Amino acid sequence: MNAIFHFLLKHGYSTLFAAMFAHQIGLPIPGPLFLLAAGALAAAGKLSFLAVVALSIIACVSADFVWYEAGRRDGDKVLHFIHRFTRDPDFHDRRAKTVFAQYGLPLLLVAKFIPGVDAIAPPIAGTSHTSRVRFLAFDAVGAGIYACVYGGLGYVFSHHLDRAAAYVSRAGRLLLGLALVGICIYIVHKLVRRSRPVRASRPMRMVPADPFESGACGEMHCGIGGQEDGK
Repeated sequence: MNAIFHFLLKHGYSTLFAAMFAHQIGLPIPGPLFLLAAGALAAAGKLSFLAVVALSIIACVSADFVWYEAGRRDGDKVLHFIHRFTRDPDFHDRRAKTVFAQYGLPLLLVAKFIPGVDAIAPPIAGTSHTSRVRFLAFDAVGAGIYACVYGGLGYVFSHHLDRAAAYVSRAGRLLLGLALVGICIYIVHKLVRRSRPVRASRPMRMVPADPFESGACGEMHCGIGGQEDGK
């Protein structure tokens, strides 16, 4: 954490922008830690907090827009590329679509706090042919919340960055666990709802009525018999 702090202090805003863009595009760069360090530098008067937030938003949205356009152009191939190292890429593709179908674009407001969801939300938005304006609006708000939260933590805990980094790590694991629990609950709920129509649509056994036991049929039979007697 101290190494990131001193590196950012030396190179300034350009390093922050590059780190946030690289993190959001998928490279193994600890974006939240750079935001923590930038917030601490803002508290010390070395950087502007508004500039930190603005640059982070631009970097995140720029990287997300690349994935959005890739999903819009290539569709499911992008999701399969993201999940290529998992044990069952097709399963992860279906689960990602299920999550986005449930929450829609508002998922972009919190996706950056949830590992895994952050990577698949932009390309799925492109695959679903969401308009560019709506995508950019939701993604910019989500990036702003993300930058304010982590940058704010660095600002508040400027003298205890290692402690703040530990809180960030724990929060990430907690959010990932909550996301997995939510996905499992949603899948179970969908399976239960699908099983109900199957039970309701089972064919009912109809027992044909005996026409000679029906009063109406009996009267008709008698009427016919009476006409034959009259002849």
